[in-house]
Amino acid sequence: MSVNTEENFLPANQREGSPRSLGFAWAGVMLTPGAIITGMVAAGGASGPGFFYGFLGLAIGVLLGMAALGVISLWGPKTGLAAMPLARLAFGGAIFIPRIFLIFSLIAYNGLNDLFGVNALADSLGISFALAISCVLVIEITVVFLGLKAMRVLGLGISAVMIVISVWLIISIRDIPAAPIPEGNVGIPMAGIWLAIALGLSSSISWTVQATDLSRTLPEQTSRKPLFLWVFLGSAIPLLVLGGVGAWLSTNDAILNPMKRVESVLGGGLMSVIALVVMGVALATANGLNDFSGGLSLKQMGVRLPRPIASLIITGLGLCLAIIARNSSIGEVTQDVVLLAGYYTTPWFGIVIVELLYRRASIEFLPERANSAGPAIIAFSAGLLILLPFTATPIGNSLAAASPMLNWIGWFSRNLMGGAGAGYLVGVLAGATIYAILRRKLINDDSLKNVSQS
Repeated sequence: MSVNTEENFLPANQREGSPRSLGFAWAGVMLTPGAIITGMVAAGGASGPGFFYGFLGLAIGVLLGMAALGVISLWGPKTGLAAMPLARLAFGGAIFIPRIFLIFSLIAYNGLNDLFGVNALADSLGISFALAISCVLVIEITVVFLGLKAMRVLGLGISAVMIVISVWLIISIRDIPAAPIPEGNVGIPMAGIWLAIALGLSSSISWTVQATDLSRTLPEQTSRKPLFLWVFLGSAIPLLVLGGVGAWLSTNDAILNPMKRVESVLGGGLMSVIALVVMGVALATANGLNDFSGGLSLKQMGVRLPRPIASLIITGLGLCLAIIARNSSIGEVTQDVVLLAGYYTTPWFGIVIVELLYRRASIEFLPERANSAGPAIIAFSAGLLILLPFTATPIGNSLAAASPMLNWIGWFSRNLMGGAGAGYLVGVLAGATIYAILRRKLINDDSLKNVSQS
């Protein structure tokens, strides 16, 4: 019986490809203007750490996060499971909790990408916001109904053009000085570096919740070392190159209108207009994978709609968020969305990695559910609560200032770390440590071994 690739498990006879093809697929996902904008925010314009320290922090975050992506991708070919079904090994029936977080994060990322995409189309073509958002909607609907294989083909075409644009940008910035450290700053700007690390981690480790959605399409016998290497390189290199370009070009005006800054660097004229249109289309296309994963999660949660229709729900909500954020500060919206939308992935990642390491000897036989969901739920909830005092986001600081009851959000960051945020690293460590302790105490590992040997 044929099983659709959108179901939880993908049979071995429906898989194809190689680690190299998967690496290029991830490169296509990452080759978007969003990475340039993240780099601009990391360098911080006139109030940030500048290019050197901003890019240093961004690179540290990206490399750590993409190593995590490569590690968790290894279980895709072996199990045939998408990322959230794979997490059922720890969460059991309670997997709907991180799925809810996933859906909200996808909507948030979609809204941010839509906002940038609309600005790119509006600036380049001189059209109204309403017309530009209509164009983005048409692109996203088309991508949603094309499906995953067609999405990959389209992604490869856009990626090829984005490579040309990236080279063009690198050549164009040779006579532009890199974003400097603001005058008056003394010593190493640790707060700015930590913010850049957090931005790099968010743009990388947050993809772990979709990692095996792609890697499970490879044959079961796929070699692990090439798989890790190609996923790591394919995902990290585009983010580092485009993030570096963005950090180099960072100014206050660039953060307020990133696409306008890119257009001015490219020199204006027809070719610059075409480049911005391609970037707008690329942002809308990148949302295709978010829409796909969001629709898949809704179906796995029991929503009885065809996957394309479920995906369109995510599309519509993302566009609504873009409209709401239209007149907000782009820099603050970027920080809030990029950071907040990814925090939940850190305890999730820690929990899932610990569970997979426990099962590494019996990986050939993976029961669908955990023996007990309690340890995962406790570790996930505790991890989120523990990381929040270490966060540094505009919205978190505003909430803390507005109410004494919320002052604990970002408390360590504001009071002991000079505004630096370490929420991502704390989240991984807290989730993994708490889950490892509770799993050892509350789950009978002997029963698991007996099941795996039956």
